[in-house]
Amino acid sequence: MRTHDWIERNYRRMQARSFSQLLRGVSLRVWPLSSVVRDHYRVRMAPTTWNAINRRARSNLEGCAAPLDTPQRTTLEGLRRDGVHKTTIGDFLGVAVDLARLRADADALLQRPALREQIASRRSREGVKWYVVRAFGYRPRIPVPASFADLLLSDRVLAVANAYLGVTSRLKYLDVWHNFSVAESDPPIDSELWHRDNEDRNLVKLFIHLSDVDETSGPLTYVRGSQPGGPHGELFPSNPPSGSYPPKRELEERIPDDGLASCTGDAGTMVWFDACGLHRGGRATRKARTLLVATYASDAALDLLKYRLADPHQYEILSPAARYAIRAPEA
Repeated sequence: MRTHDWIERNYRRMQARSFSQLLRGVSLRVWPLSSVVRDHYRVRMAPTTWNAINRRARSNLEGCAAPLDTPQRTTLEGLRRDGVHKTTIGDFLGVAVDLARLRADADALLQRPALREQIASRRSREGVKWYVVRAFGYRPRIPVPASFADLLLSDRVLAVANAYLGVTSRLKYLDVWHNFSVAESDPPIDSELWHRDNEDRNLVKLFIHLSDVDETSGPLTYVRGSQPGGPHGELFPSNPPSGSYPPKRELEERIPDDGLASCTGDAGTMVWFDACGLHRGGRATRKARTLLVATYASDAALDLLKYRLADPHQYEILSPAARYAIRAPEA
């Protein structure tokens, strides 16, 4: 890698990170501090500590958990069995969904001048993932449109995330991603490679396709059963607070083709997965990909972000689970 490219890549990585992320990253590169930091996060994610941190969230779940209906149970069973489940918004919610409204709100965010310029130049300015533009990013300053909140903070969605995690979850991350198509000669980087996320013991990630996604659009590809506790849960495990990036050839030699789930689908497709399992995606080779993305995690998760709603009146109608998820002001 040329010196200029190395400097640019690391400068972009720094820009996209919070102070705590930067401090953690530096600490992991300095021995013996790295050993102390890793021990700290191993203890944090150990069952006893994790349960203590999530005492309130576990108690909340016992008080508000409601029976799941068939679409919710099917989704939860898929997550528990395979670590991934694909459906559609309409099938999951059981009602017609105004997909056009979601897409219009996403387009409005992506049409802001700074992002429009990045899309036109086909290069993101945030972080090392030059191939994806994020509407919110890792330092969210803009409010969440009502259409996003209606879906991502709905009791139906939260009930599945909470049941899988075993706690009343937090909305850890929310964004709109627009992936450019890349040249075949561009080497895959970051989340285009097989990896495990590392910010919690389990992470429920939800992708809503806002565009049609085929094999040339960089679909999420998931190793079935690689979620923690699954049959491949210990294959190339994370090393808290770091994730895992196993060698492609070695991983694929150990997983048969029918052990991979390629989550293509039309606009309106809904993909649920545990991001602590082995997955990759985002390497679009012909067609761009636009997603609405949400991640749900426990109170023990690293780097929880906080969001505010565009419509202040929406706070008044949030359920207790939704208020907890978004850390809304006390009523």
